[in-house]
Amino acid sequence: MKKYAKDQLLIRSIEVHKRIINEGQNIDFESIGFEKGTPLDRVISYNTFTILTKMDFPKDEATKSDSKAATLLNELSKHEPSETIIEKLVEYRKEVEN
Repeated sequence: MKKYAKDQLLIRSIEVHKRIINEGQNIDFESIGFEKGTPLDRVISYNTFTILTKMDFPKDEATKSDSKAATLLNELSKHEPSETIIEKLVEYRKEVEN
């Protein structure tokens, strides 16, 4: 858990993901490193992949937009702080591994 909480790329990716989920099409894509006009679903998929792979999720969980891990990430991003998102994703990954 601590290694993830100290990972600045992971924290930044989660913060951006929260903005994407909450602001949707209204977000300024260029301000988060994407070209203007990039499809929202592509941005969400890319960020989801970045976050889940940084957190050592299996490839199938990280690459499928409808995976349980991706769905959990998107739901948590609506209201939870980054630390809670990391904590809940770590708990879920442990459940899946066992």
